[in-house]
Amino acid sequence: MFPTGLRGVARNPRTFRPAFLYSCQIYSSQVASKTVTEKVADVTDKVNKKVGKGLASAIEVGEKATEKTKETIGSSTETAKGRAESATQTVQEKTESAKQTGREKFESAKKSTGEAAEETRRKANEVTGKSS
Repeated sequence: MFPTGLRGVARNPRTFRPAFLYSCQIYSSQVASKTVTEKVADVTDKVNKKVGKGLASAIEVGEKATEKTKETIGSSTETAKGRAESATQTVQEKTESAKQTGREKFESAKKSTGEAAEETRRKANEVTGKSS
């Protein structure tokens, strides 16, 4: 019985196909079917996308930093302008105060000088009146 079974199998040409034919048909995949050029192109594409995303992220961070810097400089400028205006106003007030004080002292000195001159004239008239 055994030899008869082998003869039937040996006669059927489909039974004795080489093993590499089955492995090629069963295990074919897209990765195995890509050429070296296609693989390099895929890797290059992936690297390009990753680098692009990294650069886009860096650009966004730079833009945010620029905006924050502009805001900081703007507020600092406004603060400096406010302080400068306040200082200018203080200087003007002190200048006016000093002018007023100077005028008062000048008027006081003028009045004192006028009174002293009047007193001198009066005394001079008395002396000249007594001597005449």
